[in-house]
Amino acid sequence: MGENMLGELGLENIRCIAFTGAGGKTTAVYTCVREMREEGLPAAAVTTTKMWKPQEGFLLWRDDLSAEEVKEWIRLHGMRPVTIGRELPDGKIGSIPLNTLKTLVDQGVRLCVEADGAKGKWIKIPNAREPVVPDFSDAVIGILNQKALGKSFLEVAHRSEICAERLGKRPEDLVEMKDLCRLWLDKDGIFQNCRQIKRAVLSGLEPGMGEALFKEYREVFRWMRQQEMPVYIWERNDDRQRVFRTDQEPL
Repeated sequence: MGENMLGELGLENIRCIAFTGAGGKTTAVYTCVREMREEGLPAAAVTTTKMWKPQEGFLLWRDDLSAEEVKEWIRLHGMRPVTIGRELPDGKIGSIPLNTLKTLVDQGVRLCVEADGAKGKWIKIPNAREPVVPDFSDAVIGILNQKALGKSFLEVAHRSEICAERLGKRPEDLVEMKDLCRLWLDKDGIFQNCRQIKRAVLSGLEPGMGEALFKEYREVFRWMRQQEMPVYIWERNDDRQRVFRTDQEPL
């Protein structure tokens, strides 16, 4: 366990990572971009759907923008994350062509791709066209937020009625940890159609909260490991973070 997300997830050498699910994707994207930059690697955040336009570090895409120009923009911003995209009228940014993203990766730019949308909710079920994970991605991080536990699907789920129905529940039923496990494991869950390396990450915990959650759901986490989908607990606030795998005792 440790404070470096990519290292704890075993993804420190991955060139392109897609992020799916709900309740922490954007924060995880920028966390990983920062970690890549701290290693001296040219890295940027992009989306294949939509994401909020950042207040700084945004590079407006144009058709003649070269990989070398992107790298120079990244260099000029130091450790501050850079985001590349098309500007949309609602305060968000949109995707640039997938073949362009692949070219950037092939020319040495590491990408963290927000590949899903959840309207600010804490859990979700994808539709038939989601998530939008590029074929050339090497890994997918699927995020669900523990703040959904004990609350109704109506409160916390994107497409709450569909999400509840897929899990055999009613919209007014309360979300349980086994529901999150199914969203990670089911073929139509947040890793739908993903053939890449997968990492299941549980977000929404302040530093120090992970141990209690680990003890409460120890048997569930053990079962997830048996399904070859170990869950990683991600604790964070504005000052620090910690990531640990739930088949290891937290210290």
